[in-house]
Amino acid sequence: MALAAGDAFDAHVFASNIALAHFLGMDAPGRGLGLPSQALHLLLDAVFPGSGIHADPVLSAGEDAIEEGDLRALLLSGRAKIHMAEEWMAAIVARACQRPNHLWQDLGLRNRGELSQLLNRHFPGLAKQNLRDMKWKKFFYRQLCQAEGVVICKSPVCDACADFAVCFGAEDANPLLSFKN
Repeated sequence: MALAAGDAFDAHVFASNIALAHFLGMDAPGRGLGLPSQALHLLLDAVFPGSGIHADPVLSAGEDAIEEGDLRALLLSGRAKIHMAEEWMAAIVARACQRPNHLWQDLGLRNRGELSQLLNRHFPGLAKQNLRDMKWKKFFYRQLCQAEGVVICKSPVCDACADFAVCFGAEDANPLLSFKN
């Protein structure tokens, strides 16, 4: 399961996240990405060989949020099983889910379409379950809650719920205006 050489989309996603971690003032790229230094080194060597980007081998990915491991496992349960990038993407997406904005913004992507492309490409088994195009963070957490038998809906049908727009509404906010450093 090697990374496809010259994969421009994956390189864009990884570069966006590395840049965002720097922009947010993370003291180590691995902490912003949720990747331990060994995985970060592998990613940098595979995607950006000769770039001069280095990760401090002593710094870790930082401490996971309580649900971060469950989010990684959820993503990997629906992985395409094509290449190593899926493991890196799962860690990056799980870490980004801990930030306060729309997931595409928290991944440093240009729009929600790029996020959907990423998820359909690397985690198609999970992405195809989002039949009604629920916002991705909400969808992931709903999946985790359902797996634990936790009822999270205020209404038995989403269309009848007062929070419908919160789960399914537009995501057109400017990501640069909503980040706090």
